[in-house]
This record gives sequence, C-alpha cells and structure tokens, in this order.
Amino acid sequence: MKTTTAISRWIGGALQLAFPILACAASQQLNVPIVTQDHSEWCWAADANAVLTYRGVSTTQCSIVNWVSGIDYACGNSDFDWDDSSANAPNYMTGTTGISGILWSLGRRDSTYYDEPAAYQTVTSAIDQGNPVVILWQWPNGGGHFLVLDGYDDDGQMIYFMNPWPGEGAGYGDYDWMSNGTGNMGTHSWAESLITD
Repeated sequence: MKTTTAISRWIGGALQLAFPILACAASQQLNVPIVTQDHSEWCWAADANAVLTYRGVSTTQCSIVNWVSGIDYACGNSDFDWDDSSANAPNYMTGTTGISGILWSLGRRDSTYYDEPAAYQTVTSAIDQGNPVVILWQWPNGGGHFLVLDGYDDDGQMIYFMNPWPGEGAGYGDYDWMSNGTGNMGTHSWAESLITD
C-alpha cells in the first residue's frame, strides 16, 4: 500500500512538471491601443476609437464626435476643458449615437449590453474570443467614466483595462475593486457593460 501511494505521488509530481500549464491560472491580454481622450468629456469617443482601431477601422475621436453630434468643428481644438456643450459633451453606452451605435455605424460591429457589471466569467469569455469589453464607472455624486477591459488573469481575478483619462492609460484591478473601489480617479461603481463582437 505504501508503495502504491509513493508511486502515485511521484507520478502526480512528474505530470505537474511535464505539464505545468495544467497548474497555472489562465490569462489573456488583447492588443487594444491606449488612446488618451482629447477633451474632458470624450472618454466615450476615446474608447470607441480604441475598439475600432483594435478592429482595424481607421478613425479619430473628433470625427466620431462630429458624427455623433452632427457638427463639423470638433477637430482642431486643443483646450482639454473645451466649453462647448455640443462638441465636448458626455455620451451613453447604448442608442444610435451611444458607444454601441458608434461601433455598429462606423465599424459594423455588434455588441451585447448589460445594465450591470458583466460577470467575471463573461468578461474572460469575451476576451478569450478577442472581444474587448467597454464598461461605465459611475461616481457617487453623479457622472461617470468609460473604460475598455482588454485582459485578465485568473490568479486573483485580475482585470486589465485601458483608461483614456490623461496620465492613466493601462491599468488593472481585481474584479471586486473594478466593481466598487477607490483609486486615482475617486470612488467608482461599475454600472454598465458592453461586450463588443
């Protein structure tokens, strides 16, 4: 009996050495570009630009804003806090001119919307299929900020993201912190999710 147990342990150890992938947590990182938003309210335009660029569609934030707002002057202004309610305005996740509509109209990409945080397994499945996930963080006092989730690591349920706010760029946090946390930008709660196809 002792010999069988010792042999079983030896075989188990040898298999772990021979096939270490079986013992490792899964991880994945997409090649979503870091796009810094050009104006204070353009996180949505920067995220749409990043996803479209990742999909091979050439566009700019200002051309996206021109299309969404029905204007022709969003390009060329360098004032980050541009005081123009048509050109420097917040946007939504859904709707014809929301992020899902932008991705469809400019890139012919479908998307799936959740009015809540997507489950960790939903995020990892999307990323495994090469699909970035756009999320909305809401602030306690109103307003919010869009990010693009572009990777994960099952070790600690870490999620990698692209934050378009100047000086932020690539970041990561565990799923619980992503859902409700405090960081450089303040306290946030994950309110909406858009799985891009």
